[in-house]
Amino acid sequence: MKRTTFYHVLIILFALACAQQARAQRSIDLINDQDRVLLDSAVNLMDNGKAKDAIKIFDKLRKNYKDNYILEYERLYAFYLAGDYKRIVKEGPKLYDNPEIEPQCYQLVGNAQDVLGDAEAAMKTYDEGLKIFPNSGYLYLEKGNIHMLHKRYSEAAECYTRGVEVQPDFASNYYRLARLYAGTTEPLWAIIYGEVVCNLVPGTERCAEMGKLIYDLFNENVTVEGEDKIHVTMTKDNVIHMTSDSSIVRVPFPMVYEMGLLKSPALLEVTKTKKLTVAQIAELRQEALAHIDTVTPGYFNLSLLDFHRKLIKSGHWMAYNMWLMSPGDTEETSQWRDSEEGARQLQEFATWFARNRFVPTVDEPTVMTKVFKTDELDIPSVDEIATVEGCRAHRDDALRLAKWYLEQPVNMQDMAQSKVRQFLMLWMTNTDEFSFTVGGNAAMGHIELFAAYMAAMTEHAIEFKVNKTDEAMYCEVMLQVIDYYKRNKGVLGTVESMEKYLTMDGPTLRETFAQECRDYKF
Repeated sequence: MKRTTFYHVLIILFALACAQQARAQRSIDLINDQDRVLLDSAVNLMDNGKAKDAIKIFDKLRKNYKDNYILEYERLYAFYLAGDYKRIVKEGPKLYDNPEIEPQCYQLVGNAQDVLGDAEAAMKTYDEGLKIFPNSGYLYLEKGNIHMLHKRYSEAAECYTRGVEVQPDFASNYYRLARLYAGTTEPLWAIIYGEVVCNLVPGTERCAEMGKLIYDLFNENVTVEGEDKIHVTMTKDNVIHMTSDSSIVRVPFPMVYEMGLLKSPALLEVTKTKKLTVAQIAELRQEALAHIDTVTPGYFNLSLLDFHRKLIKSGHWMAYNMWLMSPGDTEETSQWRDSEEGARQLQEFATWFARNRFVPTVDEPTVMTKVFKTDELDIPSVDEIATVEGCRAHRDDALRLAKWYLEQPVNMQDMAQSKVRQFLMLWMTNTDEFSFTVGGNAAMGHIELFAAYMAAMTEHAIEFKVNKTDEAMYCEVMLQVIDYYKRNKGVLGTVESMEKYLTMDGPTLRETFAQECRDYKF
């Protein structure tokens, strides 16, 4: 019995999904059943390399159906297959005014012009099409292809990326980006775009090509040097960008990802094997994601990462990686698949994948230009709260961010928490509506606890309209700080100056805080 390959496990399911998306054209409905059989036979002739015979059928059908878009377009495509590009350039533009015009018509005419050596005219045709169909990934693809042909790689990448943005479920632009970045100093982007291709068109030659590319790029860029030295070269993009007031910071995604790879315990095994296995790559990828979620939670807008989290949570991570990179190492993946456990995992994954295949959308893209999430916290800049007027204008923001900070589990590497700490300190310093007293309490010597103290002070002052620290306010604020310390002690570690509070009962605590107020003359 012939074995079923990884890709054929899913190809039938994918075909069913595609069939559900098919839509009939109005011009098709105007063709009667007898002539529909002739149309199908002409299409079959084109598929079998007999375009000239197909043209004869189309010419016959045209006599009964004037200006039928589907017939005219298919006839033009037959001329393209037959190599009659001049006819396409001459007759194609006649379809532009047809109410059923599609981007593929502009694509066909532009391609014919390009083949005839007039790349400039082809570009104009694609641009003309984009005026009508601004969300056509097909037309951006063709523009990118012309740039590639003339070695204008930056322009090509820009076109492909724009094609991904406007039509994120069209695989060809991802494919071109993956091929393009594979030969640059940024192979991680090739891996990302290649993986999207595999999800969009599973069971195809391109899927197999991209799966092998992903495997090869990991092995080419995670290498052993000497006995115990690992060299990782996924990116050279290691420049952190920030505004002059540090209110906006941009840390390159590849840099954070590469740092996650370097921290993975799986690298120790690579020094023994000298070459990455698919299982090791899967572990490296999971460790990189864990690092991203620790250091920059919610910071990057790559929806593919959300898909990875979903796979891990569902228990299909290893099966997914074995399927994804099976063309890279058929021996390892076949052995895994033929094991009892591997066969079970693969079957469960195939069922899950049929319902959960990754398909990016306009709102959830996997592109470079939208890699950073919009700051959901909406933290005002330093300049906005540099004056008392600015502080008044952002009083509600101060309350909102103070509450947010007190509710968050401490993550010392989270840039959002760092930015909120900076905002609260500056707002507290510059406002003239409230007189805060920080004194010498236990929170002073620890930045996270001091930030919690500031947040609690801010929340209490605004909500209760208090304009000066008194004993009652200080007591309530310190009780919040103690609660914050208890909840986050595992991350903060033991803070001796806070530990004394944990052994006190309620009355003793209040008396202690009252004495602190008297000592610091609140």
